[in-house]
Order: sequence, then C-alpha cells, then structure tokens
Amino acid sequence: MALGEEALRDHIKTIGLFRNKAKHVIALSRQLIDRHDGEVPKTREALEALPGVGRKTANVVLNVAFGEPTIAVDTHIFRLGNRTGLAPGKTPLAVEQGLEKQVPAQYRLHAHHWMILHGRYICKARKPECWRCAIAEVCAFADKTSAPG
Repeated sequence: MALGEEALRDHIKTIGLFRNKAKHVIALSRQLIDRHDGEVPKTREALEALPGVGRKTANVVLNVAFGEPTIAVDTHIFRLGNRTGLAPGKTPLAVEQGLEKQVPAQYRLHAHHWMILHGRYICKARKPECWRCAIAEVCAFADKTSAPG
C-alpha cells in the first residue's frame, strides 16, 4: 500500500489489465489490514469478498497457500474439461464441479497445476499437439492433430 497505485502500476505494467489489477491490489491490501489484521483469510467467502478476487483466485489461494484440495478453473482447464470430455460444462463452475467428481481426492491438491501445464503446452487452444498427448486415445476431441511434417 505504501507504494501506491501509480507506482504499483509501473511495476506490473507488463501484465494484462495492469491498471485494474493495481487498483484491486491496493484496495485488497487495505481490506486485509483493516478487516483481517494483515492476514490472508482462509475461507472462500472471505477471500471472494476482497476486491478483484473471484472464485478462481480464491481457489488458487486456498490450494497453494492453505493446502486445500481445490481446482481453480482458468481458460486452460475450462478447455481441457470440455475438449477431453472429462468434465464438460458451459461455465467454469460447472467444469470445476465436474472435475471434483472425476479427480481422485489424493490428486486434487496439485491437479489444477498439472492440467494448466497440459493445456498450456500440449492441448493448446489453436494448435493442440495431440500426437504428444498421453490421453489422446481416450480424449473426446474429434479434431485430433497429427505430428507436423
């Protein structure tokens, strides 16, 4: 907070939506100090009440900071859930709920990290590399790609 919104913007200007993010980080920091004695809350409800924090961010914090077995659905995981048929859904919440039913409890702590990496590097949005995919044989994606050349 001591840095201020303008200086914070200068530090994060290389990331998307940096103006809004800086505004939210300053407001969020103020609320953490004023309402939570400077501590990050450990409940989804309290996290989502912070400026700029939605369900995905709350799930990331619960998972990474507090070891809760949550699944944070970002664009990669949303695509994977739908493309593979593992957890189809029209909303991130629907995909999250589907994945919670499909992913065994012992893997939920790290599952969203593994799925994000798979979606980022193998099951890419525009040019999926199906020939490199470990689950291509059981994947529901109809337009599978072949190795180049």
